[in-house]
Amino acid sequence: MRKRCFGSDIGRPTRPLTLLVALLCLSWLTLIPSPAIAAEASSPPSDAAQEAIVQRTQTLLDSGNASVEQLNEQRAEVARLRDAATARVQGGSVEARVMQAQLDSLGPPPAEGETEAEDIAARRAELENALAQANEPVRKARETLQRAELLIREIDGQIRRQEARQLLKRFPSPLVPTHWTEAGTEVLLYVARVHGELEANLENESKRAHLRSVYPQVLLLAAVGLLVLIIVQPRAVNRLEDAASRAEGRPRRWFFSIMLNLLRFLLPALGALMLVEIVPLLDITPALLNRTAALLPLLALIIVMAHWLGHTLFSPKEPANRLLPFDDGLAHRGVRLCQWLGVVLALDMTLKAQALDYSFQQATLSVVSLPVIFIASTMLWRFAFLLRKGNDEAPPETGMSADTEELEDHKPEQSFLRFIAMLMRISAIVSPIVVLLGYVNLSRQMAMPLILTIAELGIALFLYRLLMIVLDTLVGRDSSSNESSMSLLPIIVIFFLSLAMLPVVALTWGARPTDIAEVWRLLTSGVQLGDINLSLDSIIMLVLVFTSGLLITRWVQRLLRTSVLPRTRLDTGARNALVTGLGYLGMTLAALVAVSSAGLNLASLAVVAGALSVGIGFGLQTIVSNFVSGIILLIERPIKQGDWIEVSGYAGYVRKISVRSTRIETFDSHDVIVPNSDLIAGVVKNMTLSSKMGRLILPVGVAYGSDLEKTRDILLEAARSHNGIRAYPAPQLLFIGLGDSSLDFELRCFLKDVSDIMAVKSDLLFSIYAALNNAGVEIPFPQRDLHLRDIDRLVAAIEKRASNEVPTARRETPLDA
Repeated sequence: MRKRCFGSDIGRPTRPLTLLVALLCLSWLTLIPSPAIAAEASSPPSDAAQEAIVQRTQTLLDSGNASVEQLNEQRAEVARLRDAATARVQGGSVEARVMQAQLDSLGPPPAEGETEAEDIAARRAELENALAQANEPVRKARETLQRAELLIREIDGQIRRQEARQLLKRFPSPLVPTHWTEAGTEVLLYVARVHGELEANLENESKRAHLRSVYPQVLLLAAVGLLVLIIVQPRAVNRLEDAASRAEGRPRRWFFSIMLNLLRFLLPALGALMLVEIVPLLDITPALLNRTAALLPLLALIIVMAHWLGHTLFSPKEPANRLLPFDDGLAHRGVRLCQWLGVVLALDMTLKAQALDYSFQQATLSVVSLPVIFIASTMLWRFAFLLRKGNDEAPPETGMSADTEELEDHKPEQSFLRFIAMLMRISAIVSPIVVLLGYVNLSRQMAMPLILTIAELGIALFLYRLLMIVLDTLVGRDSSSNESSMSLLPIIVIFFLSLAMLPVVALTWGARPTDIAEVWRLLTSGVQLGDINLSLDSIIMLVLVFTSGLLITRWVQRLLRTSVLPRTRLDTGARNALVTGLGYLGMTLAALVAVSSAGLNLASLAVVAGALSVGIGFGLQTIVSNFVSGIILLIERPIKQGDWIEVSGYAGYVRKISVRSTRIETFDSHDVIVPNSDLIAGVVKNMTLSSKMGRLILPVGVAYGSDLEKTRDILLEAARSHNGIRAYPAPQLLFIGLGDSSLDFELRCFLKDVSDIMAVKSDLLFSIYAALNNAGVEIPFPQRDLHLRDIDRLVAAIEKRASNEVPTARRETPLDA
């Protein structure tokens, strides 16, 4: 039995890249309602019309034999009903809001067992009844919205099931020899019928007259098209290549490269479209080739785009402009493979168009699809081999170390290329096997969308390079420098390009425009989480407001730090505490304003925060304790930046006080991170809290018999003459004891800056030692008397042992000696 419907035999056609982009743009445009559409959506149909739409949809779904086209038409009607109901629900009722305000003015209703005044109770009952009547349209719209959502889900489910059945439909296997005979016979019959219709058109007198009238136009189009393709395009490209190679300066080189890239697409497209325009101008196309003839401009653009994309990615004559860093041999092979993949796509679309014009048997469709799948699989396999080989042989950058080269082997882009090459190899192996088993639609779905995805990734890579060139030019930065490679700008560009290409890739792999619209509707309408509605616009508003608040806070902090606070008498610690506190205050206010601007319910957030407080109390109590301690340190300031403190066995200068911890720099230039809770709950010794004055105690000992008056004068004079010691309180010398071998004194003096205690101590020791030596005052050292018992027996034992060792020494030979 013959089947005419191409969609039922071959499945949904795989659209080329240009058609996918057009559909994407159309789908995005349809998401922006015009005023007329908005007005229509705001005025929902009558109750009878709504019920009729619902009944038709239910009947169509219950029948079970509706086509995809019928389901799509009915879905569009239900979607319009849903949009109208959504607008009604979101808009609400002004009358209901007014009545609700009047009802709120009466105060809360009385609790159980309590009563209120009769007039107030009567008024409350009257307003409640009126409020229920005012909310009736909104309630009905909400009911209609729920029914429409359910019907749309049911329709989408049936469409997906039909598409899945069509994708897994099994055709007669081309492995059966008789199918080849039947297919050959039918193809010959088809060619004969096409030839017959063409001859009939040529023998028609009106057609001949038309041919004679358009003959000059046909010759002109053919001549100009061939001239553009054969002469103009090569010469223009060669001249621009020479100009680009001779251009000096980065902007001029980029300008010529971009113009060269555009000419590689525009001139061939212009010439091909001129040649293709000849076919409808002749008006002799057989009826069996109507769809194929209508498809010729698109086929020509596919081949031209494949040619352009190959030269854009590989650029065999311009290594500096290659988007993929392959050598010249691989670049030439890459261009040819891109051209072949474009031919495969054009051939696949041609076969589908011919299947729409003529009712081929399923066996014929299976046999005819086999060569196309095999050619596509071969090209995919060779392209995967090319990507893998070029990825492995990519030359390292100049000056790159061995460790860096090892890291470069695992760059994300190289891993992504390996992943794409693996998918291409899998498709190249599985697609021919699947088509031999008779699953024609499945084999096409495995091969053709992958080819289109490769083209889309190539275009995305070109757009990424173009955007980076423009952005680097605007910010005045060299795109080849290390600064550009380490910037976050490429990550941001890749992120937004990925978002833009995601719908295109989804359409390529079988998603419908309605699926994209549903995702967009979900993002814009939001997801209800309790009393919080998270939508795309609310998230964008949240991020923008918080980022703006954060930037303003940072600007105010910088203004205070550089312009305002230096003009005040505040010390460094107070300045840093003020700037830090302002930063946390600004972040808190920015978060609160952002949440309010996004329309989020703070009461719901308070409930969530209350629920999380239990977990915080148990699991994060240390962090919370440090946080609170940090706030206390910033407010009370028991320590400040630059103080010399001792805490937890560490001594050093406070370098930074943050909310969670404090950084101390020891005298060995080591950084110690101390939790703020230790500074609040523990014992902290701060040498510079109230002032920088500190006391130095220097112990000094002199020998017994020294002149004490002279010693006292020397020590006090050494202290008074030092610039780092304060005159008041005056230095003191205390005679603290009679030691074992010295007379012990302590020189006590107050320093101007306690941080100089070690330097002052060293200077005092130098001067005191020199002065005591010059005055003849002896500085004693410990002396001990050693008493040996039985010394006579010890001497006798030593002599006896020495006499016993003498004969042994005499028996040694000279050689031994």
